[in-house]
Parts: sequence; structure tokens; C-alpha cells
Amino acid sequence: MKMSLMAVFTVLALVAAACGSGNEQAAPGAPAGSDQSSVLPPNSNPDDTPAVAGACIADEPDCDDTAVPGGDPSDLPPPTDTPDEPSPTGMLVDGGLSVADALATDATGVIAVKGLLLIDEQGARLCELFAESAPPLCGGASILVTNYEEVLSVPLTSAQGVSWADQLVSFLGEIVDGTLVVDPTVAQ
Repeated sequence: MKMSLMAVFTVLALVAAACGSGNEQAAPGAPAGSDQSSVLPPNSNPDDTPAVAGACIADEPDCDDTAVPGGDPSDLPPPTDTPDEPSPTGMLVDGGLSVADALATDATGVIAVKGLLLIDEQGARLCELFAESAPPLCGGASILVTNYEEVLSVPLTSAQGVSWADQLVSFLGEIVDGTLVVDPTVAQ
């Protein structure tokens, strides 16, 4: 019995010694000795760059996650936007401005406008909504649309000389004299 007990203690001592080998490092940002530690892979990079890199916490003054291998961080251009100014992303947000917002904006240049496309004897228009009729009529705000044909990617339904899209469409273009002039050279 004493032999079995001695063997069990010996095995436990070996396991405990193997677990606490002293080669552990705290996880990035975790205080040493905290229970947020984890074993990091060994650093095999010749220039002593950490083998594991992570993103910085916002507004962390001592963090540099923009390093370029072989580059000098002072060569990076200064930021061009401030937190109070949205930076342009080139992405449509929610498909663009509503028809009413597009008509009310004083923005210049190319904008994105979304609405329901209706084509009748008055021309093509983006409508805020369709009136419940057959065929539909524009309801709410509407804006004339030109130059849209080559970028239209939804099927149209036609009846009694009127064609319309059954779903919202978004066009990129400029408002000129109250008309949305679609720019087919801009990615739609």
C-alpha cells in the first residue's frame, strides 16, 4: 500500500513539474501572473519581430499594430480623417439615399439613390413607393432618371404601356436640374 501511494505521489509530482516549466509568457495585454496567460509560440523570426501579432485596443497609446516589415513607422502618412468626420468607403450604405433625401440634399458629385423604377410615357423615374394600382403609379417623391439602361440589373414587369421593377434599385449618378443622370462608368 505504501508503495502504491508513493508511486501515485511520484507521478503527480512529475506531472506538476512538467506543467510549470517556466517557459510561459503572458498573453499580449494580460498582466504577468494573471489567469489570462497562454503559451505563445517560440519566436523564430531573425529580426526579433513577435511571432504572434494582434490588433490593438482602440485608443491604446502604447500599441503599434501598423508596423511594416523592414519599414520605418515614421514613414507612414498621418491619418487624414478625424473621429468626427466619416471617411469615404466606396460602399453603398443601405443602397443609397432615398428619393426624398436625394431631392433634398445639397451634395454635389456622384451620389447613390435607391427607389422603385417606373417607366411610362413621362419617362423613367425612381419612386419612393408605388401606389396600389394596376399598373402601378409613383407614390410619394419621385425623380426622373436618365442613362440607366446599361446598368439596370433587375427584370422589369410590363403592362398597359408601363414597365416597373418589383424591387428596389440603386443607381449612382449626379442630380442635374432635378434629374438623376446615372453614371455607368462608376461601379454599380
